[in-house]
Amino acid sequence: MGEPIGIIGGTGPLGTGLALRFAAAGLEVQVGSRDPERAREVAHRLNSLLDGSATEVGGGRNQEVAARALVVVALPYEAMRATVLGLAPELAGKIVISTAVPMSFASGRPEPVHPEAGSAAEELAEICPGSRVVGAFQTVAAGQLLDLRLRLDEDVLVGGDDREARKEVANLVQRIEGLRAVESGPLATCRYAEGLTPLLLRLNRLHHAQTGIRITGL
Repeated sequence: MGEPIGIIGGTGPLGTGLALRFAAAGLEVQVGSRDPERAREVAHRLNSLLDGSATEVGGGRNQEVAARALVVVALPYEAMRATVLGLAPELAGKIVISTAVPMSFASGRPEPVHPEAGSAAEELAEICPGSRVVGAFQTVAAGQLLDLRLRLDEDVLVGGDDREARKEVANLVQRIEGLRAVESGPLATCRYAEGLTPLLLRLNRLHHAQTGIRITGL
């Protein structure tokens, strides 16, 4: 089945989408929130969308979720630091996946924000120096994940300094049908992956579509 997965901020759109797809793939997953009752409500809703062959989603406090073997931080960038700072001890030694995209909206248009650390993933590594941080899923649309009727067909860039952790996350990505993991190298490459998301959002608006990325030639 694979290692139990915890999703910090698992009640947001991306967190719920990933939880749904992981559970549909037979993985054990728990969504977290500051409000445990909210987490349990979301878990119940996700379970109602799954068939009998899927693994049931659980819910609890972010602190409980941080104790899982592998943790996804699915928080908006602006909430990441404040939430994760208090969880760093629980996350020590674990693979922690950064999904955040730093961006702002000017006149309704998404613009990239450039963190001092270089990227949200690199900032997360600074917040959790004892964790094996890997960046992934920054370019995947939450709405696509949440609709199990849709077959995904895109690549996910996976960047991290720990080669074994990067490979483990790449394998996790490919447990979701229709996603292909492309290892992009060290954690510093996450700044490029994160920078693609504002562009994809602009393309979605221009073409009335849900866009993703595909790396050709591999």
